[in-house]
Amino acid sequence: MPRISIIIAESTCLIRKGLSAVIQKLGNVEILQSVSNKVELCDIVNRLKPDILIANSNMLDSDCEDLKKHFITANKMSLVLISEDKSIEDKYNADAFIHYKDNQSKILDVLEEIVNRKAEKKRTNKSNETLSSREQNILKHIALGLTNKEIADQLFISIHTVVTHRKNITQKLGIKSVSGLTVYAILNNLITMDEVK
Repeated sequence: MPRISIIIAESTCLIRKGLSAVIQKLGNVEILQSVSNKVELCDIVNRLKPDILIANSNMLDSDCEDLKKHFITANKMSLVLISEDKSIEDKYNADAFIHYKDNQSKILDVLEEIVNRKAEKKRTNKSNETLSSREQNILKHIALGLTNKEIADQLFISIHTVVTHRKNITQKLGIKSVSGLTVYAILNNLITMDEVK
């Protein structure tokens, strides 16, 4: 499972330390840094590029447009906001919210969901990178139910080349069945459900 990096941005020392202790219970996470000064926040996030930013909403009032633009809206970083009241949820478009009155199990539930989502996304992206564009194209044809000969004819390659690519795909993904490869292709947007015969 990919390791998830986190930055905590909170001005109160007790809350930063308490949150760090709670986050350590999740496992498979790494706290890159704790930030107490909102002026430094933008520079630190741009430099360290965490998977998740857990921040007090007051820390985001700084002049950090590229923080919002490049990381949060580009979906490169998940944002979890810490706030005193629930009215903040209407003001910010965050992935999750933690409130000061939440108990440890509630905080863990919220963070665990975000960490799992981020880990799944990283895993999917890593799997996509392992297949070459030619292998992805062949996988698409396999998932569409074509035989080795039909794939070879459509792509103007030999059947032997198709078989070699199939072996490489199953080895890289660890999926041997056509149905498993089809599910993988759908989940990774190589084909749509409508295209499956």
